Amino acid sequence: MKFWTIWLVILLWAGGVQAREAYVFVVSPMTSPTITMETYYDLVNYLSRKLGRPVILKQRRTYEEVNRMLASGEADFGHVCTGAFLAGRKDFGLKLLAIPVIHGRYYYQAYIIVAKDSPYRRFEDLRGKTFVFTDPLSLTGRLYVLARLRTLGTSPEKLFRKVFYSHGHEKSIEIVAAGLVDGASVDSLVFEDLKVRGISYVNKVRILEKSPLLGIPPFVASPESPEEFRRKVLSLLLHMPEDPEGRVVLQKMGIERFLPPKHEIYRQTLEILKRCPF
Repeated sequence: MKFWTIWLVILLWAGGVQAREAYVFVVSPMTSPTITMETYYDLVNYLSRKLGRPVILKQRRTYEEVNRMLASGEADFGHVCTGAFLAGRKDFGLKLLAIPVIHGRYYYQAYIIVAKDSPYRRFEDLRGKTFVFTDPLSLTGRLYVLARLRTLGTSPEKLFRKVFYSHGHEKSIEIVAAGLVDGASVDSLVFEDLKVRGISYVNKVRILEKSPLLGIPPFVASPESPEEFRRKVLSLLLHMPEDPEGRVVLQKMGIERFLPPKHEIYRQTLEILKRCPF
């Protein structure tokens, strides 16, 4: 029944029907729409009940489209990639709302991956090969790689024979596993989640290199959203572990708890990004 409800929401949105008395929660396309819906369905239902108003889940094809929704107030809040958050904070004052803690950590990494049976042993071995980025604003799916290449005194155009965009970490892993491209850089959280889900193609790739620790993708709020709304949502997220229903939702999402906004978590990430055009 829940998936019929989800698809009904999608059809209503596609047809332009949207009641503004509903809040809009938008998610960066870090995974496929199917996994996105599975991951966030219980959360948006939980927040709907607690806020006393429907919360509609939306996703767009690119991180930039998601940021535009947040900038304009078309979306009230959401969960975005770290690169998109840092760009949004710089460009239009995107608000840091809450920081998820996963496996005791509020950091994640970029995994540079290749096919399991490929001969590559170092990042430099991908010279003259094909490479897939996730999204122009993706920290683990592109921006970290630009910074890494800068340390080598090169660029994607010089190192790789050809570069593609997949618009999803899940898709990047899948096409590397299928041998359609030689390498990719992907979100460690997505990679490990797919392993837990038993997605078979994850076992057909190999991690060539891991990045330093990077600030985890945060929950954010539109600068157009009222401060009272942001405070209420933050309070709900922070107190979820104390609420039996909230604990179940967190467990399904693989999140232990949320931290209040701490911009210092992203300081090291910003230092890394100083090495690339941003």
